[in-house]
Amino acid sequence: MLNNKTVGYLTASVLLVFLLKAIPVCAGAAEIKIASWNIYWLTSEDPDHHGRKANDYARLAAYANDLDADVIALQEVDTGFVRKVFPPQQYRIELSHRRDTRQRTGFAIRRGIRYRRLPDYRELSTKWGLRYGTVIELDVGGRKIDVMSVHLKSGCFDRDLDRPIIESCRELKSQVRPLESWIDRRLERGRAFVLLGDFNRRMDRRGDDLWRFIADGNPKPVYRVNAGKRPKCWGSRFPEFIDHIVVGPIAGKAVKPNSFEELTYSERNYFGWRKRLSDHCPISVRLVF
Repeated sequence: MLNNKTVGYLTASVLLVFLLKAIPVCAGAAEIKIASWNIYWLTSEDPDHHGRKANDYARLAAYANDLDADVIALQEVDTGFVRKVFPPQQYRIELSHRRDTRQRTGFAIRRGIRYRRLPDYRELSTKWGLRYGTVIELDVGGRKIDVMSVHLKSGCFDRDLDRPIIESCRELKSQVRPLESWIDRRLERGRAFVLLGDFNRRMDRRGDDLWRFIADGNPKPVYRVNAGKRPKCWGSRFPEFIDHIVVGPIAGKAVKPNSFEELTYSERNYFGWRKRLSDHCPISVRLVF
């Protein structure tokens, strides 16, 4: 006859076996947090002499720590200065190889994250001065994911791209076809991808030309993780995002629900701090494969 203590052990054992059988569905899951951050002229070519001091870099590094992302797509950075924010003992840095400027795209990648550097996507530099895309291939739980950090032409935030009448819009339009080609090649090959960075475009506007061109559903639909959301950066000073996270069908299915975040600064004086911190706030999302 079983006593109460034995029954208790058996009940616990049965419960443990039940739980262990339930775990394998998620046991192999791998999660990664991917972010984008334009860190306003974090370079040695500081045209306005922003004059960041040591405590400003420490403040940026503290925000990078709060962001706590595994992979951060960067814009407006240079090698030596980005290491002040993402220390080499914690992150590996991969920046575009474009040599005619130090305002480059790139990545800070937490050490331990498996990845492979791919060639720069130079096709985005359709005119002298336009930036390359920096591309890496992540290995997340055995799933290969192409990730590109971009910084498109500024100055054409919501104007017509079908009939561009100003130079910045003509330059931005020239980047549309290579951007669409990069996406389409991955869709055709069944590749998972994340395209993120500073698009310099308010793509939430109904019928936006840039989004219409790159999300035409041919060969497959793509998605913006932050679609329909409103930025809170600098007290919601800006009505719509110009930084975006774009994913294809495979990465789209891996987006963890409600995981999109925008990290805002505790400082409140935009004009006093935007050149010492950034006029952009980091955005991020989590993927689970």
